[in-house]
Amino acid sequence: MKKQLPTLLCFFSVMGVYCQELPSRIQPVSFPFARVNALGGNHVGLDATFSTLFANPAAFAGAKPQKNFAEISFDVVDIDRVYKLLSTNDLITEVRDALTDRLEARLDFGGPIAFGGVGHNYGWGLFNVLRLGIAWESQAIYMLSPTLSEEFTFVGAYGFGLYRGDTAHLDLGFTGKIFIRMGYTAQSIYLQETKYLLNNMVEMPFEIQLGSGFDIGLRWTLADSLSFGLVFYDPFAPVQVTKYSRVSKVSSQEMIAQGTVPVTPRASAGISWRIDSPFLHYYFSGITLSFDYAGLLENLAENPRDPLLNIAAGIELRILEIFSIRGGFSGMQPAGGLGIDFTFMNIDLAVYMKELGVFYNDYKTLALTVDFSFRK
Repeated sequence: MKKQLPTLLCFFSVMGVYCQELPSRIQPVSFPFARVNALGGNHVGLDATFSTLFANPAAFAGAKPQKNFAEISFDVVDIDRVYKLLSTNDLITEVRDALTDRLEARLDFGGPIAFGGVGHNYGWGLFNVLRLGIAWESQAIYMLSPTLSEEFTFVGAYGFGLYRGDTAHLDLGFTGKIFIRMGYTAQSIYLQETKYLLNNMVEMPFEIQLGSGFDIGLRWTLADSLSFGLVFYDPFAPVQVTKYSRVSKVSSQEMIAQGTVPVTPRASAGISWRIDSPFLHYYFSGITLSFDYAGLLENLAENPRDPLLNIAAGIELRILEIFSIRGGFSGMQPAGGLGIDFTFMNIDLAVYMKELGVFYNDYKTLALTVDFSFRK
């Protein structure tokens, strides 16, 4: 049935264009927050911050006010392979090792547009992300798949209380999203054409994605310390995908493919514990533990991952309300990072291993995120 879904989707929604040119699913919108990567992902039980716009909207019920004016973030995946190729004295050996496996390097440059606000019961933000990727597999040894895209996203969230008791409260939240993504995706070229990539890019097929979606989340909190969260992401998120033979054909609307394609639906459940201990608070101004399972709808994916890869955990230690030490676990791989709060600017760093395959140690690689945010 999973294999028939793209065919049925094409039959009912594409209506007479070249269906085989369209993707079967659309990548969800996101932003490369260093704090999130250091903690092992978006934990749905955490209190609301600016990044919660991509986590759990229910957390905005009673959120503390915050304004985000701008943010610059670099997220580089597979930097260990790139570093080895640049620093080795035996280039032939490194190239040979690379050619026996596969390559999936990526750079996500978030910002500088990342402004918005968090208030009591609400949050909103406008973001832009530039994505550059290179993929290569040994099954197609002479081919390389470069991608280059720019996306702009507006996100708005609202959370409110369903129940308020003396020691517990239950909150519900909704997030709405609209976005546009445009660029060059899933286009394979011969290796010898790589050096002419920028010159020939104007002749490559150009794609525009215009979509919307929503998330719905619940959060149950006990004693203002222990929070349980459940979120469904994009259960309904139609995206209008239009392909042109080249970018110059956009103005004349000469399309080679057009249709409606959904964003992959996802769901996460988790728990976060904000430890309230007078003894520990003598040394730390805050300690938070989180544990999540992010693959509740993984069976709907085209190529489901090993269930163990959907387990995520994180810990954050705050010192003097200025320094943050973070550790995480996601995809059966470790993560860590630091944060410094300068009041007018935050600097966050994350170093983490990322599992790009569908099984444990299928394709793990090193990643780095550096984040500069200007908040009040």
